[in-house]
Amino acid sequence: MADNNAQFSAGGEEQKRPVRVLAIAQDMETEEILSDFLNTVCPEESQLLRMSVDQARNYLSHKDSPPYVILDICGSADPLATVRTFKGLVPPDVKMMLIGDRGDVNFYRSVTHGYGVSEYLYRPLNRNLVVRFFGDVILHGQKSLSSPEGGSFVMLTGIRNGVGASTLLANLGWYVAEEVRRHTLLVDFNLQSSRLGILLNAEDNYGLQVVIDEPDRMDDLLVERSLQPVSDRLKLLSSLGNIGQRSPLPAATLGALIDFVRGQFHFVMTEMDWSEGEIYFSLLEHARSLVLVLDPTLVSVRDTLRLLAALPRVRLSAMPILVLNQYGRPGTLSMEEIRKSLNAEPDIVIPYLPKECGEAEINGVPIIKTSKQYRAAIRKLASDGLSLHLGAEGSGDATNWLNRVLKGNLRRR
Repeated sequence: MADNNAQFSAGGEEQKRPVRVLAIAQDMETEEILSDFLNTVCPEESQLLRMSVDQARNYLSHKDSPPYVILDICGSADPLATVRTFKGLVPPDVKMMLIGDRGDVNFYRSVTHGYGVSEYLYRPLNRNLVVRFFGDVILHGQKSLSSPEGGSFVMLTGIRNGVGASTLLANLGWYVAEEVRRHTLLVDFNLQSSRLGILLNAEDNYGLQVVIDEPDRMDDLLVERSLQPVSDRLKLLSSLGNIGQRSPLPAATLGALIDFVRGQFHFVMTEMDWSEGEIYFSLLEHARSLVLVLDPTLVSVRDTLRLLAALPRVRLSAMPILVLNQYGRPGTLSMEEIRKSLNAEPDIVIPYLPKECGEAEINGVPIIKTSKQYRAAIRKLASDGLSLHLGAEGSGDATNWLNRVLKGNLRRR
């Protein structure tokens, strides 16, 4: 299929302004309607492409998305799966409009209410219809709809120091960003002994410290400059403060920061110690998922029970996930003893892997790259704890292979 890489500008001159609207059509008729629409609504800030659904998926997986995206998904064998895929390829704050061939109300409600699509139109199209509905979104905006997989705030809590919560957070964030391909932000509120930068081979800066000390300065520019890129889809927000000068963590500031950044990412993840008291429970009010990490010791089991008893004071959208880490460490409790003490089965069990964890930290490489056992635990946590739809293990390699083939074909065209 030909790729019509058309960019519109007044007087036919080459476009110089940033693209605000990207439209992708599959056929000439839809392309002509969208061309007329874009020339009417935003002639100097739009881009129109013609490509198949598979080519569009590959294109969006390698390009930054503008604020508005119009996609033609007609002919898709599983349109809901297609919508879910495309929503995962763009940041949550991008307003997506779709053109399809399903005209039933249930499908419309599924994509707009369930997946956060701003508007959906089905064929046959006409210019007035597109201007009325898509134009209204682009020119006047629309109240954003939250997606089930977008903007989720995930909290990890280590029941006590040294149980491996930071390592778990670093690997979970890396997996969701790199393997599941979701835009992910890790926030490290431990300003005295931050570990995420070391675990992910990233540098800290003073941005988070400034936001906490001077919350009035929080704006897009400060937050953007404070984010440390680990990869194209994984960002880190952390600072390493001065020893002996611990900054207070105002609950209102932390909550405002999380609400500020969650619209830009599919997942915002952090670790918070329950001993922070009211600050902890205040931040927990913002969370959609809570992961409790414990090790097989009496102290850890005791404090897990204490924390679980205190959780009813906050409203959680789901039951907390219990992760038993370092299972099998010499001199610790057996599984039967843990079950009896907790009166419950841990949701996820990670074996004792001292050599693998130590080498991963030294090398700044996620442990899931080298340990199949740790990787399996992270996959289960992403699936059960974050409600992510994961393919069979190894399918990501096939997808990457397909993307390389499609990318090569697009270049040759």
